[in-house]
Amino acid sequence: MYEIERCERRRLPNGRNLAVEKHTIVGGHPLHWHSYFEIEIILSGSGKYIINDVEYDISVNDAFFLNPTDFHYLDVNEVTELINISFDNSILDDKDMALLVFERMKRAYAFDGTERDRLLNAADILLDECQTSGDCQKQILQYVVKYLLRKNTIFQEDASRGEQNRGIRRAVVYMEMHFAEKITLDDVAAEAGYHPTYFSELFKKVTGETYIDMLTRLRLGHAKSMLANGFSVSDACFGSGFGSLSNFLELFKRNCKITPSEYRKSALKTR
Repeated sequence: MYEIERCERRRLPNGRNLAVEKHTIVGGHPLHWHSYFEIEIILSGSGKYIINDVEYDISVNDAFFLNPTDFHYLDVNEVTELINISFDNSILDDKDMALLVFERMKRAYAFDGTERDRLLNAADILLDECQTSGDCQKQILQYVVKYLLRKNTIFQEDASRGEQNRGIRRAVVYMEMHFAEKITLDDVAAEAGYHPTYFSELFKKVTGETYIDMLTRLRLGHAKSMLANGFSVSDACFGSGFGSLSNFLELFKRNCKITPSEYRKSALKTR
């Protein structure tokens, strides 16, 4: 396990909503998470990619998709090259962003032959567009994202979701991106464009859970990741958006059937 002191939350450079770079990795990348989405396409090398304590073998056929708040690090056996595509929720439209957070995206993807060539060609074009400030960056990023979705066996498009639900999708995206902050029902309802009372009813109808249940689930999930990576109970509490340690302890025990300290101790034992 990497030392906590080396763990950092990374952000895109100020004023940018998309960054594409080629990296050469020697030894590995330290444990970190960030406030944006990330796609990494392996060009060469071998090793392991650890995402939320799940290990994935690295090969030249692999690509990885990372949500904001995913704890991850690379542990490579040899010099490894990759293309990194980092972007925030402002560059894609509501429908595209909803596909990334409203559906359950896989983290690891394998591409062979022609599939891999097409993905790499798109990534190279996107890299060139970013370096030359081209005006097709959004469209090419959309293509790359949709390319991953084709391989996402969990993904299923629900044609019954109509215009009415676009606001709920915006709300879910907003919650996924800001759950660790002090957000309120009024904030999320405003993002969706609805009155708070109507928003609460529609949110439950569309998502199958209440606004507060989803917010709690997101925060507890992130707290569990922090605890499993060695953070203290208080750091996990406030770093996940809970404003009260006593409330966090109660919610954690109620939902996880174990105390945060017990969860942390058990998770660290298995590493």
